[in-house]
Order: sequence, then C-alpha cells, then structure tokens
Amino acid sequence: MHDFGKLTGQVEAVELAGGQVVQIYVFYDAANTEWHDLYKSLPPFDFYVALDDNDCVVSMEPDPEHSQIAGYRIIGISKAEAGDFTRGPGGTVYGMKWSGNRIVNPIDLMSPEERRAAMPPLTPRQFRDALIDNDIMPDDVTAAINQIADSKARAKALNAWEYPTEFLRTDQLLEQIGASFSLSPDAIDAMWAAATYR
Repeated sequence: MHDFGKLTGQVEAVELAGGQVVQIYVFYDAANTEWHDLYKSLPPFDFYVALDDNDCVVSMEPDPEHSQIAGYRIIGISKAEAGDFTRGPGGTVYGMKWSGNRIVNPIDLMSPEERRAAMPPLTPRQFRDALIDNDIMPDDVTAAINQIADSKARAKALNAWEYPTEFLRTDQLLEQIGASFSLSPDAIDAMWAAATYR
C-alpha cells in the first residue's frame, strides 16, 4: 500500500505536435509533484483507490490514468488489500471503507449498538410478519404488554405497539418483546435483517 495523498487539479496549456495548444487538467500532490511522476516512481499497484474524507471508497481502478481525481486521497493497493470487493458497474467496493490495511465493509467496524442504530426501519406490517414468522403472534405481544404492572408504562407500550408509523431496531419496545419471548438481541437482529429484505 502507498498513500499518494490528495491531488489538486490545475488547468494547463499544452502544445501538441503541429503547434495546436489545448487546455488539460494536470494533477499534483501536496508537494507539487505531478501525478504521472508520482505513480511512475513506484512499482505498479493492482488498484488505485480514491477515498473520501471518511476513508470510504469512491473509485477503484487498475489504471492509474483513471485515478486522477481531485480532492480525494489516492492510495495504491494490492489485490489482497482489496479483498473480494469488485469495481465497475454493479461493483461492491463503492462506499466500503479503508481500514488502514485493507478494504472492509463499514458495518464490520461498528459496535452492535451502532449496527442496530443503522438498521433500516420496518413498517408495522413488516415487523408483525417477522414476529409471526418467528412463532410470536400479535395477540401474544398485546397480552405480554398487558402484564406490565405500571399503568402508564403499560399504556405507553401499547401505544408504541398499536400505533407506530414505523419500528426502529433501537425502540425500547423491542427489548421488552425480546425479554417476554426469550429473544436475544442477536436473534432480534437476525429477525430484523430477514424482514428488511422481504
């Protein structure tokens, strides 16, 4: 791996054979070294990757000529450092994160709590169908909520169960449902993920 840093583009006039002058973009690093001189000073890399300010991949090209992108950090990496991620139309690398030694899915770097907060919301129907698919009937959830001793807590839980516009994975109600039906947080995560792709 080699970090080329961020490139900046400048418009420069170049004279072609025959005397015609054209304007082209020329890219330089922070030390004012031109991109061609930069990448030719090292052995070739399998891929030249453009990273945004959060180290997320916006481009991955085998040809350094296609990696001249102003304002992005450019790194050269090996196939091993790229892993199984693919580039081009339908590529899987875009939006993935550079960890410092390889490209990874940013979800793999999150804590369980961060992953849960990032899970998409479910519609009430999706959520109830997911419960049913896991042998938990909606009436059983209502009955469990009705067992809450504190009347205000019970009323709020019933409101959350009966009148939501969406369910979030981080909703407190899910912890209550999980506890009532012996569902671990990981089991709820799996149920949630399955419901997301229905």
